[in-house]
Amino acid sequence: MCVTLASLQAAVAFAPVALAPIQSQGCRCENTVSLGLRMQSEPAIARRSLLGAAGAFVLLGGEQQVSAKGAAAAKPVYLETGLSYVQKKSADGPFAKLALAVNPGDFVVINYIAYLKDGTIFDNTIKRGKPLAFQTGKKQVVPGLERGIMGMKGGEERQLFLKSQWGYGEDGVCLENAETEEDEDDDGCLVPPDTDLVYDVTLLNVGPSPNN
Repeated sequence: MCVTLASLQAAVAFAPVALAPIQSQGCRCENTVSLGLRMQSEPAIARRSLLGAAGAFVLLGGEQQVSAKGAAAAKPVYLETGLSYVQKKSADGPFAKLALAVNPGDFVVINYIAYLKDGTIFDNTIKRGKPLAFQTGKKQVVPGLERGIMGMKGGEERQLFLKSQWGYGEDGVCLENAETEEDEDDDGCLVPPDTDLVYDVTLLNVGPSPNN
């Protein structure tokens, strides 16, 4: 199954519909026309500022530490093996407890910044100015992103940490620009195979499934 990036499609990102020439490894391209997709050359300090203290420790597999001011860093929540998140912002206000939370089958609108664990951004709906809208449970996004937003309420923010099996797995997302498989390397991949991912997600809106 081939999965493409949201930057190729405003309404559906990471959808399992193949759009040449960017496809997961093992999917062949029809042509070599460049779509201008490549890893963004953001300044290193700007890229790595996306990773909070808690996030860095999750990626490194370490324990949470205490900040310089003495306050404990945000603790990660482990959803499944290889999938966790840090709550960056929670719903507040007098009606927060009554707000609709994301459940399977719901329609959602989110903004996200997606990057490799070294801080390299490979997709950014905020920069494009086009939030992603999709229905959960339809396999329109990578499994870790869908599972990671369950329970979120409008306005909340989470930082998700996905092991490769919750992202693009052993295929990755690669540019088919080589004549043979032997010529391909990680430099031709937007997301290299077996790569862990991080998503900064903001839930903009949620609507219940028509079956609820």
